[in-house]
Amino acid sequence: MKKLIAIFLFLTMFTIFASVVVMTPNTTLYFLNWGEYIDHSLVEAFEKENKCQVIEEDVTSSEAMYQKITSNTTSYDVAIPGDYTVHQLYNEGYLRELDVKNSSLTNLGKYDTMFTDTLSSLMAKYMVDSKTGEEFNSYFCPYFWGAYSLIYSSKKAEIPSIVKANGFKALYDRGLYYEKASIGMYDTARWIVASYLMSKDYDPNITDYNGSKDGDLSSSIQDDATAALKKASFDEFGNDSLKRNVATGELDMCFTQLGDFFDVLYLVYSESSSSADISFNVAVPTETAAFFDSMVIPTTCQNYSLANKFIDFMMEPSHAYDNARAIGYSPTLTAVGEKYREAASNGDYYYEGEDEKTSLSLQSFLDNYPMYLDPLNGTTKVYMLDPKSNEYLTTCETIFNSLA
Repeated sequence: MKKLIAIFLFLTMFTIFASVVVMTPNTTLYFLNWGEYIDHSLVEAFEKENKCQVIEEDVTSSEAMYQKITSNTTSYDVAIPGDYTVHQLYNEGYLRELDVKNSSLTNLGKYDTMFTDTLSSLMAKYMVDSKTGEEFNSYFCPYFWGAYSLIYSSKKAEIPSIVKANGFKALYDRGLYYEKASIGMYDTARWIVASYLMSKDYDPNITDYNGSKDGDLSSSIQDDATAALKKASFDEFGNDSLKRNVATGELDMCFTQLGDFFDVLYLVYSESSSSADISFNVAVPTETAAFFDSMVIPTTCQNYSLANKFIDFMMEPSHAYDNARAIGYSPTLTAVGEKYREAASNGDYYYEGEDEKTSLSLQSFLDNYPMYLDPLNGTTKVYMLDPKSNEYLTTCETIFNSLA
């Protein structure tokens, strides 16, 4: 009897030990991300499916991601930098090619066909090797995309028409307004310089007024941008705070990325007692710059196989759809756009409140905001930000810091 008990106890302890071994993360994925930029229930599902642990670190800009990756202080397995930073990291040899030929990774294997036509055209034009002229799209996987835009309040009657008619000029020309307008600007120096150049109808990538795109910013552009920023006298510099402050009416407008509007739109619906509380909107200027953030594998990666599995998992159309619904940015996959349209035709809601006053159907959402599935809807000229030297980026920071 004692022997049977001993055997039973041994088997019980072995079962418990085996369960602990199975359930304890035996590998770790280090993930460099932006804040509020992934559905964490999907991360948890990935951890469970792969018996691993995802450790996430957040930053607030692509420039910060670049510094994190290139410093080699942390072995990041997956990161999500912006397009021009992806290009710079590729040029400098900091990216590993994705495992696109692995037949078990069914989504990564479609890396050259699964993205929307408009996005694919941008990739083919801008994401090319500067030496060979060939696309390097097996080194990055577009995650979300959009256009640089303006969120504006409709609480003052003149604001919507001024923003729509003037685009980025509305940021810098106080003379357009009859009343005092409160204006916010992102605290990313590169975006500030780009928005200023676009407000003057220039390509945001030029380094001098003759149209050169090489080297550092000329002294004339530096002086003009600094003077324009001081004259604009922005009421707030920030990031995620800007969209919320326009939504509440504390700001009349701000420069932003398109997805920030959809993020705060959903937030306000979730907090409002009526759709009448939605007193803000978004405008994509007819001349703007597109962007897309991409999942990449830095050369610091210590878990290459797991990193590829993670990217493949997030690009599964059903997961990418759930992620887009949770985050609000425009999806990159053609299949996800189709899922949106199907869900809309089935009567799904963008936000379902307690009654009709607090709800927004998915079909109405897509009808009201066609730029969600097509961020470049209605645009006439579209740029993308080129990778720039550290000297150029330092000069942008100098222009920004001159306001202090």
